[in-house]
Amino acid sequence: MVDVNIVEIKNFDSRLIARIKELENKNLGSKASINEWVIPVIIRYGKLIVVQKADDGEIIGVCELIKNWDNNQSAFVHSFYIDREFRAQGVGKIFLSKIVSMLKAENLKTIELTVGSENEAALKLYKKYGFTIIDLRKDEYGRGIDRCLMRLKL
Repeated sequence: MVDVNIVEIKNFDSRLIARIKELENKNLGSKASINEWVIPVIIRYGKLIVVQKADDGEIIGVCELIKNWDNNQSAFVHSFYIDREFRAQGVGKIFLSKIVSMLKAENLKTIELTVGSENEAALKLYKKYGFTIIDLRKDEYGRGIDRCLMRLKL
């Protein structure tokens, strides 16, 4: 397993924005990824947390969080992924555990996210950490793109 550091991004420059955009497109596809217009908004008004390789600081994973306006004690995971080259090495487990700990420390009560109903690896990871499926949202991101809404009570 690769040695990693987990860091909340609070400042940014064009190089960081380009790297996040590259990872978004590579790991989520162009239809699901956010761009250089949205990334600064997430950093300033939400949370952008990254996994970096400890040896060189290369970003290999991203978590984008926003608050729920209807419930200020709840966060929503907009995106959570590990770069394809580093999956199945335990990095996602470490990353998710750290995210959960950070949000608990901020006295949040719930975390919600959506995941593709066919994404067995992600579903398994989230269920392992106590997330439960609370709804199946048909056509959430367009025709035939169903998402499982999952919740973790902290």
